[in-house]
Amino acid sequence: MNPNTFRILLAVILIAHGWVHFSLTYVPVAKPGELRTPFWPAWWRTNTDPAWLASKMGLSNLAVRGLGSALWLVTLAGFTLAGLGLLGVPGLNGLWGLSAGVGAAASLLLLGFYWHPWLVVGVLVNLAVAAGLALHWPEFLFA
Repeated sequence: MNPNTFRILLAVILIAHGWVHFSLTYVPVAKPGELRTPFWPAWWRTNTDPAWLASKMGLSNLAVRGLGSALWLVTLAGFTLAGLGLLGVPGLNGLWGLSAGVGAAASLLLLGFYWHPWLVVGVLVNLAVAAGLALHWPEFLFA
């Protein structure tokens, strides 16, 4: 695959991965007896899921929502800035790796504290991003 094509594809994947995190703040909370779907806390929603690790830590509802909101916001910003950097946006092209690493770390924390079994794909994407950054693969992205 052409390096420029790969760079663009990776940028789109990173940006999309960040925005999927944002989209989970709008998933409706399941009614009792319905299938429990993954959703994040948000400052505009008061619902929390008692199954979340963050909910079981003895934190207030406000703290659970605040922590979740902060983590998805950092995740969204990290992956979006990383993608824009890979696309060559001035000022961001040298920071894409750091931004991707911050996004992946924040996302892994978010996935851990607000876990749902459907989110395993997100964990795999984050681990792939972290491994690529650690191994400097593919090499042409780090040149």
